[in-house]
Amino acid sequence: MLNVGLIGNTEILEPYVTKIKKNSEINVIGKASIGRSAQLNSFHFSIPEFNRVELIERADVILMDNSTPMPYKFMRDIVVKSKHIFCTEYPDLTIEECSELNKLINESRSVVQVRNPYYFTPAIQWMNKNISTPAFIDYSNFERGILSNNPLYPMLLMLLGSTGISPKKIGAVTFPGYNNSTFTNVRLEFGDASVVNLNYGTLESLKNFKVRIYSDNQFATFNFTKDKYLCDNKEINVEDLPKTDELDVFVDSILGKTKKISTLEDYLIAMHVAQKITKKIAQFSTH
Repeated sequence: MLNVGLIGNTEILEPYVTKIKKNSEINVIGKASIGRSAQLNSFHFSIPEFNRVELIERADVILMDNSTPMPYKFMRDIVVKSKHIFCTEYPDLTIEECSELNKLINESRSVVQVRNPYYFTPAIQWMNKNISTPAFIDYSNFERGILSNNPLYPMLLMLLGSTGISPKKIGAVTFPGYNNSTFTNVRLEFGDASVVNLNYGTLESLKNFKVRIYSDNQFATFNFTKDKYLCDNKEINVEDLPKTDELDVFVDSILGKTKKISTLEDYLIAMHVAQKITKKIAQFSTH
């Protein structure tokens, strides 16, 4: 049984706790909460309150968001005690801080997993198992809110099970448009000849999320907005696919039942790629 502590804003953490409580290996022991009184609800009051130092000592696992000041020091203090962390938001670290944390994680044998919402959807899990590489993947996301909260990280981490996230060549450009709309295209070319197009932004005429995959004798299209998934014009019934929950994978990786995925090391690679993309956008974008 793993004892879990929550540190951060309970409004952000609640959906993750609701999921992880379903795992029989988990016991939620307490929280060190951050949040305004208007956000407090029955969930908040149902979990005992601790100070952070005591909670870290008692817990085996910490679920955290980005509410904590000085996240590097905070995460370092958890990892050196060989505790495990699930990050419900992308950690606000510099590349140097993330690199140092990964060294400590390797020494302490802690598991630190970062949220990866697209990767664990049934459609992307199907893609990982059924699409061969090299492949051409065209990702287009213009849903509301896509530009908030580091949009590149979920896109890049989604690719962990297909092309990987270490491209050999990167191109990127952003075009401003009418009424504050934007269109960004990122092109990633990989060593196995795979190509990934990432298109995202805010366009009045487009509010959808689609992924198209072209591979050897395969063409798949996923319309996440309409919940419709096809391969070679035949429907993929995602309801029949086995569900993979990222928190269950996190717990199983701590227990040694499965390999680690979406780790802080993966996140560090994504940070390097995102930094290069940002530089390309600054260099080539129109204003």
